[in-house]
Amino acid sequence: MERLKRHAVWALRSAGKPSASVSLVLVNDRRMRSLNTLYRGKRKTTDVLSFEAGDTVPGRSPNFLGDVVISLPQALRQSQDLNIPFEDELTNLAIHGLCHLLGYDHEKDEGSALEMKLLEEKMAKAIRKKEGNSHSHDKITGKITLNA
Repeated sequence: MERLKRHAVWALRSAGKPSASVSLVLVNDRRMRSLNTLYRGKRKTTDVLSFEAGDTVPGRSPNFLGDVVISLPQALRQSQDLNIPFEDELTNLAIHGLCHLLGYDHEKDEGSALEMKLLEEKMAKAIRKKEGNSHSHDKITGKITLNA
């Protein structure tokens, strides 16, 4: 979890939000399916959901962006399917969720998807650089894949 928090901080800094804060929530498939059903009307699990903070809550930092919720079992399945380290997939999902909290929406249209992918790549590059650009982190790329 420390690695994931560190990566989120570096990602936010690279996006020009060094004082922003978020909560990272790791859940099981049952909880994720429940959240996905409740908030998106989709009765299945998903890998990551983002919930914007909205109005400032008394006692909470005005720099709080919201929550990034990640399904650990789904992240594990995806890491195995993609043949990448589990920890890198967690970072990719966190990057994706952070982009949503920053107002990006890849489901809107192709242009929006491209903008979001560029931010994901910027965040991923910053993380790889901070980690020393070793090949052990070359699978940190963000989540979105665009068709050429």
